[in-house]
Amino acid sequence: MRRSSIAPKVITATTVLLCRRDWPGIGMARIAYRRRFSAACRLCCVGAWLLLTAAPSIAKEEANSVVAELVGENVISTPDDEFGSAISADGASLYFTKRSPTTNTSPRSFICVSRRRGADWGEPQIASFSGRYNDFGAALSRDGRHLFFASDRPIDAAQPQVPGNIHIWTTELEHGAWATPKSLGAPVNGEAIDANPSLAADGTLYFASNRAGGKGGFDLYRARWLDGKYAEPENLAAINSAAYESQPAIAPDQSFIVFTSIGRDDALTGSGAPYPRADLYVSFNHDGNWTPPRHLAPPINSPASDSNPALSPDGRWLYFSSERGFAEIPMPQRMSAREFETRLHSVRNGWNNIYRVPIEAIHAIGNAVDGAVQP
Repeated sequence: MRRSSIAPKVITATTVLLCRRDWPGIGMARIAYRRRFSAACRLCCVGAWLLLTAAPSIAKEEANSVVAELVGENVISTPDDEFGSAISADGASLYFTKRSPTTNTSPRSFICVSRRRGADWGEPQIASFSGRYNDFGAALSRDGRHLFFASDRPIDAAQPQVPGNIHIWTTELEHGAWATPKSLGAPVNGEAIDANPSLAADGTLYFASNRAGGKGGFDLYRARWLDGKYAEPENLAAINSAAYESQPAIAPDQSFIVFTSIGRDDALTGSGAPYPRADLYVSFNHDGNWTPPRHLAPPINSPASDSNPALSPDGRWLYFSSERGFAEIPMPQRMSAREFETRLHSVRNGWNNIYRVPIEAIHAIGNAVDGAVQP
């Protein structure tokens, strides 16, 4: 693989409405980014690795000793565009975002939920609070009673929707059903875009924003939960760069953070067009100081866009989304019409799917960093 030659300056932030699948999904914010040289949008969404027992609905993609597992093939991960993961504490429910391929209007993104049926995942349904506005980036509290997400819905339902006006919302579980969502309001939400929530065990909220005063197009922020409310957000300056940082996945004890970045020099590229791709990075918290971000090795990162990290509540898995597919430029060999049609309608057609890898990948990097900082 070669290093990307694309500098952060070639990307400009536009709306946060996931534009086509070209973004990658950050529903991140699905925050959408526009390349200056085209109208397409993109967001950006070890020692020995333990290979744990997988459910029947999980397929495997392997490189060397590292394994990335496709989650819920043909149920959760389908030929459509799916990204983002939020898993309930009991592992029985998985919330994710599905986005339309619309081109004559801005794409529609809805939060869906799939529930386990024994060893398999059940048919996904649009979550009760979603299905009208652009919603994405679901994150659950540790007790599973609060769900946070980003949305462009109006604060006042009687007011018209303002495209690109994306903020963080929350809904609470009441009598077994999700209540009407409420905006988090200030100081988390402001005049800029605020999206991609992730919660620590103590309630601290990590998120991405393009508010004034940041280092790049989008930066990572942290808002502590103090005295029953969120404190003023802090910019994670040691992690942020002149590129785009978004979609944080914070460890429950805040010992490490996995996030998406677009525009860093170590991003992977392959045999395709050199558009700005998203890659995943990790930084560790050492006595309150964040270590320099480390680029995650394949098969977590790939020449395609890799984004939307999430951590399972049981601490065993890192979930992420990827646009990896069959297409290359040029193709290794000529394809027949039948083969091309089959690939286009397959799960690995290049739209986003949801994968997971054992969390040992992150711990192994952390151990290496610990050794490097020892006196």
